[in-house]
Amino acid sequence: MSLIEEIQQEAVDSRSDLGTLLRKCKVLAARLKSRPLEDWLIWESNGYPDNIEVPDYRTWPLELKGHFAGQGGRLENAPIPMVCLPKNVREAYQNYECRQSVAAIEQLLGDSHDGILTVPTGDLCVFLSKGKVYRGQNCLQAWGFFGAGALIDILNSVRNRILDFSLAIWKEDPDAGGPPSNTGQKIEPAKVTQIFNTTVYGGAAHVVGSGRDSNITFDVKTNNLSSLESVLRENKIAKSDFDDLKAALREDPAPVSKGRFGPRVTSWISRMVGKACEGTWDIAVGVAAQLLAETISRYYGLR
Repeated sequence: MSLIEEIQQEAVDSRSDLGTLLRKCKVLAARLKSRPLEDWLIWESNGYPDNIEVPDYRTWPLELKGHFAGQGGRLENAPIPMVCLPKNVREAYQNYECRQSVAAIEQLLGDSHDGILTVPTGDLCVFLSKGKVYRGQNCLQAWGFFGAGALIDILNSVRNRILDFSLAIWKEDPDAGGPPSNTGQKIEPAKVTQIFNTTVYGGAAHVVGSGRDSNITFDVKTNNLSSLESVLRENKIAKSDFDDLKAALREDPAPVSKGRFGPRVTSWISRMVGKACEGTWDIAVGVAAQLLAETISRYYGLR
């Protein structure tokens, strides 16, 4: 059995050791002379450095909770809506980046007993004092959390991308990745990079949270209101609310960067997140914010 066939077999088998699979892929990357593939495998194996952007499947919104005390007593494990955070602080929690290695992720999953993992929030309480979340209440402690399913999704995404990449390479050249021969490699490194970019970084987008509707896959086409409506209606946004969004999209200028929407669209997003906080839109607060930001960005053609 060739190396690329071994990789395909192990990628399909969820019981195979993912660390061993990554090491075999490193051999394949060296033989294919693919630096982008080598880098990705190193980062998945060792963790992502702070100066390297993590792939989409390693980012998701956190949900926040905290303990509060003040007038009227004490609140324990109370939800903290993202809209209560300053904009410059909110981004880190709306787009949490998981930089741990595959091995560390597997260890975290093994140590998780209740399916929920917490994330330190440092001095977040500083921004939540003086009744900014609950009237008359000061924040004593705050933390972020997400469901273990987010980490499982990372491991599955790595396997799926390895499988997709190896199959695409195999279709181009069934002998690719074999020991060097006198005939040379049939597939050029530039083609390998093209396939890598398509199969590893070009996957479907996911919004992953730890509450209701915690794993959402969506496909929104640029300037296509029907595809945007389909995704939002599937996620229980009322038709009247979507009609309001359509009006906002017509009135606002198109943004030039992801997430920097016009005033009417921004106001609509804030109102919908407020509905999630109140429970009148049945979706987790953190997931709501990420879902709306991602789908509307994709409608504008911003990825």
